[in-house]
Amino acid sequence: MYDGETFRIRSWPQRGFRDTLWWYETSVVTPGQAASYSLKVDNKRGPNLYVGISVEKAYENEDLAHSLASKTNSPVRVWLLDDNWDWHRFLPSLPEIKPLVLSTAKALQSTLYFWLEFGHYGGKRDDQYFSVSQDNLYWRGGFRPVKWDALYKLASESRPDAWGGIYLVKAFSLNDCTPYLDEAMLVEVFRVMRPIRDLWRGSSSHHLTS
Repeated sequence: MYDGETFRIRSWPQRGFRDTLWWYETSVVTPGQAASYSLKVDNKRGPNLYVGISVEKAYENEDLAHSLASKTNSPVRVWLLDDNWDWHRFLPSLPEIKPLVLSTAKALQSTLYFWLEFGHYGGKRDDQYFSVSQDNLYWRGGFRPVKWDALYKLASESRPDAWGGIYLVKAFSLNDCTPYLDEAMLVEVFRVMRPIRDLWRGSSSHHLTS
């Protein structure tokens, strides 16, 4: 899909059963900085196989980032939300990206899911889940459409001590995940979502108003 660009894969968690995979360009120095293709097996919201794209948000608290870098003997850039993170392109795109997301849902002929997940240092969770179907945004499990700017309001809240991110995904039920599942079906999700992912990577000429 990327004219010879090479990608690498990372997984999570780093020990035990690894339920999440991300793909991003080998040129990316700090993996979390880049909007990535993702694949996740999740029992909490399914159980399903979720396929799509994701963007991470690092800590904004500089003291916390420096402390974690010191404890883990890692560069501060791994922990601190500096200007190199794609989060800074993702966030301002949210109020205007609705047409792209709706066209993606139509192309895939499927409901899509938006997850916003934030874990505050110390353990507090701040997670919200939406679905996109029939040209509308819903709280997951809800029946009344909600305004699109609800996504932006939640994502842009100040969370300096929180690590988090978003997933935009299509779900495959575990009944679909047999040895006969055609990998082309997964690649098709990545292909259709590429314009959104490229926009967040800063490599797209797509105009949001088109």
